Amino acid sequence: MINPRSLIRALDKHWEAIERIVALGQEQIAYERDELLALLEKVYVHESGEQRLDRLQQMVNTELLIPMSHSNMLQLNDTVRQFVGSLLHEHELGLSDILKARIVDIKDGLEQLHRALDEHDMAALQRGAVRIDNQLRQILQQLDQDSHAIQAIAERAKSADERMPLARRYREVLEAFDRYILPMTDLMDTGAGGSFYPLLEEAGRTLDALAQKLAVQGGLYSHQLMLRQVGFRVKDLRNKGRETLKHCTNTLMPLREEMRRHNHLSAAIALLLGEVRKKGLRRALPADRLPLWRKERGFLVSIGPELLTLMEQARGYRAKGVEFPEAIGEASDMPMERVDEDAIRAHLQQALPVTDLLSWLGEHYVHYQDVTVLRLYHKLIRLPDIDAAPNPEETRITLKRVAIRLHSHRMETHEHQIK
Repeated sequence: MINPRSLIRALDKHWEAIERIVALGQEQIAYERDELLALLEKVYVHESGEQRLDRLQQMVNTELLIPMSHSNMLQLNDTVRQFVGSLLHEHELGLSDILKARIVDIKDGLEQLHRALDEHDMAALQRGAVRIDNQLRQILQQLDQDSHAIQAIAERAKSADERMPLARRYREVLEAFDRYILPMTDLMDTGAGGSFYPLLEEAGRTLDALAQKLAVQGGLYSHQLMLRQVGFRVKDLRNKGRETLKHCTNTLMPLREEMRRHNHLSAAIALLLGEVRKKGLRRALPADRLPLWRKERGFLVSIGPELLTLMEQARGYRAKGVEFPEAIGEASDMPMERVDEDAIRAHLQQALPVTDLLSWLGEHYVHYQDVTVLRLYHKLIRLPDIDAAPNPEETRITLKRVAIRLHSHRMETHEHQIK
């Protein structure tokens, strides 16, 4: 088993060589020892042959390089390759089918949330939210990796030898466009044919509705916050997906169009040369067919009256002033209160059982602000050594400035529950 600390120290020591090996990994699977020694000679020019040989053996001992079975060749540790590749943005282009599988899992997670809320199973609700959040983070990571992979494909095509035929030079570009861009365009279609954005819209509405329903039923604030956080990640993913697809399309589309224009031009020239070879230059290209001159066509662009009216309204726009309520001004001047939570917790332990926690706080700590009382209420119902259960009947409690309707919690000790 790999020792993480020794692996990280070895990466720091041999980083220059590992960086070169990861770059070569796009063309090779494994490496001969002589090939690796030649690479080390280029990287560490001031070291002797024995020092480079010892460095290679250290990389094998620390499991940066792993010997292949039934061979003397060495290959880079897959864990190291993934980690270094993520740092250097050396990613392979993903598949749209992987996103489709994650979308199906997100749908199952939404159904799990509905069932958990209907059955009042907060543990299942928490597992479902974590399940959806993990899939959303994986999709965000894949989109980021795909963006870097597309950029690398375009850079390799542009930096290739100009004497190479365009069919070979842009082969990877055409494959990436057909294998990734077109399926992702269909997947992220905002209409009825797509499945990505409609799912995200449904997920956002479902999470907001579940968070609101949980707040009405009197669920824990941590569970409500978890659903809201997953909803925020859904909105981030909607923007990220649109931006990634636009960036990838704008990167590959010019190269693809250049390849197509070259094909059409080559076909037209070959056809014309064939006619010249068969008929001769004068018969294939008579003087009246040669484009000796052409007339430039001018274009006039004008702005319609509707747009002019809209521009006049925009230029004359004046923002309306909004006066905020006085309560907001008072809240900014409200001093911060110092609360001895340990003393309040000990007081609650002595007063158990308490049938209505919020009424008990309002009775014994009336000198605190409403915000402080509510914060103490949410902290006390989450104590691990006290059982808190919402009362079946709804009560109305009036504090200093606000009145609250809720199913206040009943607080009891574990021993009382057992009896």
